[in-house]
Amino acid sequence: MTGSMPEQNPESVLDNMHDSLPESAKGVKSPLPDAGDMLFIFIASLTLFMLPNFLFGDGSTGWHLVTGFHILNTGSIPHTDILTATFADKPWVAYQWLADLIMALCVKAGGLNLLAVACSLSIAFLFLALYDRMRRDGLSVFFSLIFVVVGALLSAMHFLARPHLANFWGLYLFVTKMDDYWTDKIDARKLFLWLVPTMLLWTNMHPAFALGIGVTGIYFLVAILASFTAKSPNEVQKYRGRLKPLFILLVCLAAVTLINPYGIELHQYIYSYLKTKAAVISQTDEFQSPTFHGDLHSICLEILFAGLVAGLYRSAKNISAPRLFTVVVFAHMALQAKRNMPLFAIASLPAIGQLLGNLKVGAERIPTNPPPLQKIFLRVKKSCADFEAQELMCKMHIVPIVFSVFLVIAAMMGGSVAGYPILKSGFDEKNKPVKTLEYVAKNDLDPAHAFNYDNWGGYLRYKLGKRVFIDDRADFFPEPFYLEYASVSRALPGYEKVLEKYKLYWVIMPPNSLVGGELSKNPDWKVVAEDKGSKIWLNEKLRAAQP
Repeated sequence: MTGSMPEQNPESVLDNMHDSLPESAKGVKSPLPDAGDMLFIFIASLTLFMLPNFLFGDGSTGWHLVTGFHILNTGSIPHTDILTATFADKPWVAYQWLADLIMALCVKAGGLNLLAVACSLSIAFLFLALYDRMRRDGLSVFFSLIFVVVGALLSAMHFLARPHLANFWGLYLFVTKMDDYWTDKIDARKLFLWLVPTMLLWTNMHPAFALGIGVTGIYFLVAILASFTAKSPNEVQKYRGRLKPLFILLVCLAAVTLINPYGIELHQYIYSYLKTKAAVISQTDEFQSPTFHGDLHSICLEILFAGLVAGLYRSAKNISAPRLFTVVVFAHMALQAKRNMPLFAIASLPAIGQLLGNLKVGAERIPTNPPPLQKIFLRVKKSCADFEAQELMCKMHIVPIVFSVFLVIAAMMGGSVAGYPILKSGFDEKNKPVKTLEYVAKNDLDPAHAFNYDNWGGYLRYKLGKRVFIDDRADFFPEPFYLEYASVSRALPGYEKVLEKYKLYWVIMPPNSLVGGELSKNPDWKVVAEDKGSKIWLNEKLRAAQP
């Protein structure tokens, strides 16, 4: 059976949904949820309900909390070590002090549940912002969701209750606002209002604040190059007009980094770490290059690379030169070290949206009386275009806001609402010494005399309230000390001398550790406690010899 189609412009049926959006509807917002809201709920629920202990997979969260509570209780920011007995009172730059303080305030107000909620919402709102950015640049709902989910999976390695979440937001604001300025979407005044305060916060939350200066520097250098290579006088004047604001911005950003409790000492401390700890860095897993052997993270990285290549092949002119150079720099960083892959995701997703945005199927000649299958196809195409257009209007994000308020209230009520448990986030006994610490407390074992897995040091310090032998602040400990730690953890010849040197009479390590296997062969060392994530070996002779 055939029939005539409703009267309409044939091209509007086949064109992309962005062309079907009326001018009168652009800028209009609807309170209805969009696909990004559902993405927000999924990401927040993943880290709070499906994997409630995921955010606390790193024991370093413990020493951040210890530092934050120290600031709360003393009213002062530490300048010497407050975590270990091995290097008590050694000068220390707590360069993440502001993030540590915020984390401690969350725990004080609502326990670990509230800290988990704060971190989960920060992550979810970031990827919602990335999704909205890609949609505004014209990428369809389907492809926006695909790429943002891939970016989230790639970044999940750093979905942890730690200050480096500040890097996510800092980098996002710098890469998006710098490009908005370059493409004349915002002026220099708004650029300064966004980035200078961001740099002030970033400097006091994580040492990677230099990334913001680096991104700004790329735009400044491209402006210099373009001012000499532009073909028309108008372009030359345009690029030269950007040099002064960008130079002043660089100066302001550099000056703002000095507004911290340590002044220039902060920069010297970071530089010293990067210069002198090369051996330690090279042995750290997160500083290794991705392997591309089929694991989830490498697959996600390949998908983002493929999106960039496809976008450049389709319309390289859609992306500005400094944005492209920025993405290339972060791609190099991601290939150099796995820890940089989340940063590449944040830098590349807006570029992918810009390159692949406004995809069109194109117009084709439609017969007056199309066959039934073609008629159905055209109607589906029109419905999809209408959905895309309407979805662009649903950007009030009422659902994420309401959901966030609910989660915060639930956390501050102990994780329960009306007696029904909602939240139960915390350290996981599968990979942390949760149960064995009961034995430690009951038998008054001194953590200062315990050889511990370095990543557990902050957790032990937080739970036991006493100084420990070591934690995982690779920037703080001298390299020879780290080599001594490595010799014991790997049970290398002579490791017993290290235990004697530091008067360590008990050991707490993962069950299958190399040193644990060697200690189990020694009759002087006994396994006195164990749980799913840890074992404790105790040497009573060494303990009795302690003064």
